Amino acid sequence: MDVSTDSVGKLDPQGVSDAAALVQLLRELKQRSGLTLRELEERARARGELLARSTVSDMLRGIRLPAPGTVAAFVRACGAHETDVDAWLEARQRAEEAASARPSGPAPDPDPDIVAGARRTRSRVTALRLGGLTRRARSWVLVGELTTCLVAVAVWALSAVLGAAPPSPAVPPDVNTAARDSLRGFAEIRPARTPQLCLTEGRDTQGAYLNAVAAQLPCEEARPPHTYLRPVEPSAATTSYFIEWQHPQHGWGCLTVRREGPGKDLLEPWPSRSCDAHRAYQHFRIEPAATTDGRYRLRLEGTQRCVGLRGDSTEKGADAMVEPCGKAADQEFLIRSAA
Repeated sequence: MDVSTDSVGKLDPQGVSDAAALVQLLRELKQRSGLTLRELEERARARGELLARSTVSDMLRGIRLPAPGTVAAFVRACGAHETDVDAWLEARQRAEEAASARPSGPAPDPDPDIVAGARRTRSRVTALRLGGLTRRARSWVLVGELTTCLVAVAVWALSAVLGAAPPSPAVPPDVNTAARDSLRGFAEIRPARTPQLCLTEGRDTQGAYLNAVAAQLPCEEARPPHTYLRPVEPSAATTSYFIEWQHPQHGWGCLTVRREGPGKDLLEPWPSRSCDAHRAYQHFRIEPAATTDGRYRLRLEGTQRCVGLRGDSTEKGADAMVEPCGKAADQEFLIRSAA
């Protein structure tokens, strides 16, 4: 069944501020699509995504806040434009943030299709849960539920805290070893002007955006999360990088440039399932700074925008953001191995 994007595209998730509003809008999206829970599951499967009817039923009944991957798969299956997926993910993040601050309001009564779907799948889901096949872990307030594969990554990150690092990505033998070791793996990113500070988890100093963002803080306060530089194309001699944050409890995510709304141009961690080799706004070129040897600038892939500090600040807690590339000192960083 083909779904027109004309009707579903008119829904605006920008107005979502809590879980109840998110559930209501997701239900309206399903209603406009005209699809049953089974059809949504099949459409997601055709895209290579998992969207169990039981999960959708729980989501639309307001039983639990859905994981980011579930929201993305659901809105795609309903026929929303791919360009709108990020807005839905941001709406989900706002709902999670509101839920952590105060109790959610009562969810709307479910429609008959949702109730029927829950009844049909209850016994199958119970068997899966008893079999231990739906094990989950909690993540950052940003990332929601993590799948079993992310639990493995979280354990991997915990091993880093205990001194064991993950295997290094494969690199061609002609790549300079010193450059490879300094720019790949666990690292510290320090503003060159204030080398006692490190880029780590902070908050928007203007208070416009409440989720975690990258900021400069004393290095002794910077872990966790642990910063990990992962090449987007591991086999390439020169490549852009994901700037990952790995946490022993919350798993890992990659710094992503906010492109609109509150906190525009700030860097926030997105869950690992949303880190993609095709999302250039998550990729950073590490380039030698023009002024001094041993210093680097972080340029957003495919742009002339670089990471700097808001207001050219040297103060503790100043947030990082992307701005036009130049020779400003706040765009120069020291990158040191932290293996």
